[in-house]
Amino acid sequence: MFNFDHISISVDNLEETIMFYKKFGFELYKEYHDEVIDIVMLKFNEIFMEIFHYKENNPLPEFSKDIDKDLRTIGAKHFGFNVKDINEAKKWAEENLTNEEIVIHHGRLGCDYFFVKDPNGIFVEIIEKR
Repeated sequence: MFNFDHISISVDNLEETIMFYKKFGFELYKEYHDEVIDIVMLKFNEIFMEIFHYKENNPLPEFSKDIDKDLRTIGAKHFGFNVKDINEAKKWAEENLTNEEIVIHHGRLGCDYFFVKDPNGIFVEIIEKR
């Protein structure tokens, strides 16, 4: 009866955000712009990402910049992409996404994973396919 449709994020830098997610394979789907807000919809396979860019916005809270602190706070935390080979994904991410050191972790539920941040500081998890 239900299928997952979209995720939604609010961002500070719209163009950098679009370029970041295009690296994962997202494509521009729809746009809306007015004097208050820009809304961009990206599509990846059958999943949509709705991006809100308000001309006047509130910055990401300091506690949300640390994954360990952020996970303890009620609310949406991150979204993830699965990959066949976590080491290959780490190498790609280091070359294409970040200058920060990437550390692969072994999760309590048995999967290897790591996090990167998008241009707004939003966490994206890369997890080896279960």
